[in-house]
Amino acid sequence: NLEEDRLDVHVIEESTRGFLGIVGQRDARIRVTVKEMPRELTEEILGDLPSVFPPEQDAEIREAGMPAEPEPPSEQRQEEMPDESQDPIDEHTVEQVKKILEGILERIPVEAEVVSSVADGAINLEIRGDGSGLLIGKRGQTLDALQFVVSKCVNKGAPSNKKVEVTVDTENYRQRKTENLRETALKMSQKAKKTLKPVSFNPMPPSERRIIHLILAEDNEVYTKSYGEGPMRRIIVYPRRGGANKRRRR
Repeated sequence: NLEEDRLDVHVIEESTRGFLGIVGQRDARIRVTVKEMPRELTEEILGDLPSVFPPEQDAEIREAGMPAEPEPPSEQRQEEMPDESQDPIDEHTVEQVKKILEGILERIPVEAEVVSSVADGAINLEIRGDGSGLLIGKRGQTLDALQFVVSKCVNKGAPSNKKVEVTVDTENYRQRKTENLRETALKMSQKAKKTLKPVSFNPMPPSERRIIHLILAEDNEVYTKSYGEGPMRRIIVYPRRGGANKRRRR
């Protein structure tokens, strides 16, 4: 909420588009600092900022920077869960999806083999080859980009109940990522149950949020909800009141 002339902006690293926007893509990195200004002006600017939380919100939760606790869901939440009503995936669709990924890899170019399989209503594509590790990218961003492009190509114009879920993996990255998310989810769950307060994850993409939801759905003492929009959407873990009372009686 500051005007540009109140900021010092230093470009640390320029952005690059990369090849096809997939390999070698890099965001710009900048450092922004606020220029020194009189204390009176600082208080005037900050005083005009609206409150993030409504007045009636619980004080402890307001201090933690999280939304007020909603009512626990009466049934298991289906948010960001896979649609189990989809039709079975035929071999022609699997072969089509495989060829799309192979075509992209040929144009990068990367010498790799694509192995396809179907599990849990999704098409899984595994990239095998000496250079396959280069396709993971920072925090899996390149692999996610490949998966996004393939999914968009195969589902173009398809109705929502006919869309095919596609997973692109290499060097077992997805499984290793899932194990890391499981470990983090269990730690956050324990923290929520111990403190009897909601605990917030950092923002994460839909695929990772879905994994967290599924993992913590097995824990009857907590439940999860997502808040925020776009890249800032995050999961908050809430302790169930019944579980809290049970621990206190012990």
